[in-house]
Amino acid sequence: MARVSWTYLLVLIAFWAAMRWAGDRWWLGTLILFGPVWVTALPLAVLVPAALVLRRRMLGVLALAASVAFFLVMDLCIPWRVLIHGGGGAGPHLRLLTCNLHGHAVKDDALVRMVSDAAPDIVVLQEWWWNREPPPLQGGKWYVRRDGELLIASRYPIILAHNYAGLDEGGTGGSAARYAIAAPSGALSLFNLHLASPHNPFDKIIQGKPTAEEELGQHIAVRSWQSQLLSDAAANTGGAVLLAGDFNTPAEGVIYRGYWSQFTDAFSTAGSGFGHTYFGQGAAVRIDHVLMNNAWRCTSCRVLDGIGSPHHPLVADLERVDAAP
Repeated sequence: MARVSWTYLLVLIAFWAAMRWAGDRWWLGTLILFGPVWVTALPLAVLVPAALVLRRRMLGVLALAASVAFFLVMDLCIPWRVLIHGGGGAGPHLRLLTCNLHGHAVKDDALVRMVSDAAPDIVVLQEWWWNREPPPLQGGKWYVRRDGELLIASRYPIILAHNYAGLDEGGTGGSAARYAIAAPSGALSLFNLHLASPHNPFDKIIQGKPTAEEELGQHIAVRSWQSQLLSDAAANTGGAVLLAGDFNTPAEGVIYRGYWSQFTDAFSTAGSGFGHTYFGQGAAVRIDHVLMNNAWRCTSCRVLDGIGSPHHPLVADLERVDAAP
């Protein structure tokens, strides 16, 4: 019992270290990063009852192993800052919703109902297909703009828009747009992102295609380049900046830590649970994010129930804390 418990703990630590080093750097590590890492916690269902019967002193080791599995490998979040410092302050508040609709997977009535229930101030959507008209959103006036597969609906005027063309050169996929929005608390910049998807390389690996590993390596390079370009653009924008969308990038990977960790992750700071936003083929990962610079503080972030897409909507409540007019 002692040997098994200690071995399980050491294997978990090694797995976590390998995932952080190889995830989004090497094809196999990336496959693991996007895979069903929840299976690493399954041995606890056997080991904990066994320890209760055979060797109770091993419960401490298994508790440490559970912490590694849940908090490090599976990225369980607890909103400590919100619990310690309380919810919203006196600053202006804004509610932001993002969701990848996965093409026609979401019907318009489900989308309208979701927006009505969540009551956001700004909605950013990805994979809004070309032949779809903007949804008939309710609850007052909306300013709506569409850039390719990206759509934004804002209760505040959109005074400037810039589409980042050329992100999908070579058919790799990826799109992004930046908007200047005249909010009551002052102008803000919002990036709507959909970075290159690893679906095709993953499918080819599962099918055993001989070029799959090389193609996944190329995909990693493209998503890394897109992340560097857009994170630099956001960092150099100035003022109050928000980024939201389908990053196709888990927070545990090298790409996220290298380019996106300079911003505050809404769910990491104010969310509860694992925050999985994408569910498919046995895996559940957090690849849709809301990020912000130091002009904001997140008071709440949650994943909503699915509306038909494998991506679940993500909603963040944000408080503006900068002193800019």
